[in-house]
Amino acid sequence: MLILMAAPTRARKRLGDFLYQLRNRENVQVTLRAAGEELRLADSSISRFETGQMLPGWPDVQALLRLYGASDEDSAIASQLWDQAKNGPKPVRLPSEAPPAFRRLVNEEREAKGIRCVSMTVITGYFQRERYARAVVDAGRTFSRNEGRVPSRLSRQQLLAPPVSLPVHALLDEAVLTRAVGGPDTMIDQLKHLLTLGEQDNITIQVVPFGAGAYGTMSGACTIVDYPDDEGSGVYLEYAAGGAWVEAKADVDCFTAMFDDVSGRLSPVNDEEESWPAALDPSESADLIRSKIRVFEGQ
Repeated sequence: MLILMAAPTRARKRLGDFLYQLRNRENVQVTLRAAGEELRLADSSISRFETGQMLPGWPDVQALLRLYGASDEDSAIASQLWDQAKNGPKPVRLPSEAPPAFRRLVNEEREAKGIRCVSMTVITGYFQRERYARAVVDAGRTFSRNEGRVPSRLSRQQLLAPPVSLPVHALLDEAVLTRAVGGPDTMIDQLKHLLTLGEQDNITIQVVPFGAGAYGTMSGACTIVDYPDDEGSGVYLEYAAGGAWVEAKADVDCFTAMFDDVSGRLSPVNDEEESWPAALDPSESADLIRSKIRVFEGQ
């Protein structure tokens, strides 16, 4: 069974935070109850506005601004934040058994300025073709229900195309190009799709070859969500029974530094130090993908 994913968006949270700050300014100090009485709403509704759980109508926002004695500048900021929240992404259909952490990932990626991901055993869901995705999902049928998993996975890929064109930088272990998921024909179709994606300006694909040996991000798959407006990043870790979010800055910095080191995004500390990224550059990666296609075509 499919259900609609509902969660506070970052835009609604920004609006809510702004309204909270206005209500609690030292020269204002309006209680939730007083704000609710002004709008003829329960104080819990005002609380949901401020936490981003609900988007207030613009007349309600205007009433709160008047109650809080907002300046013209405050009102202009509130108007901009409300427009951003109102025009945010629509809900996505997800399988009813989707873990909360994954639901959050789907919500966050739709407001991200970019995604960085590491794939160790299967090609990232952002790039999966339908046949490949179905083979991956079917392989786990003993452990979970499959309804809706493939359609929801494919629908998320719309973010990669215009008008959004979300930037995605993927590190793929060579193993994901070699493992015959779904058989040779499925792999040929999937690998050719990677080459097509790699031609898009917003997509960067780098392969970490077997010859690179051990490297920093090889401990497991992860997705780094980079937020706009210098809001930092969050990291999603996926495992068989669900997933988890990493938000502590020190831990997030560890993941991002490892990604940048493996991909070659980090510069040497000094001129005498050489930096040799484990990953091939995009052009070399495309050549390796083509060689894998030839292998599958010969089977």
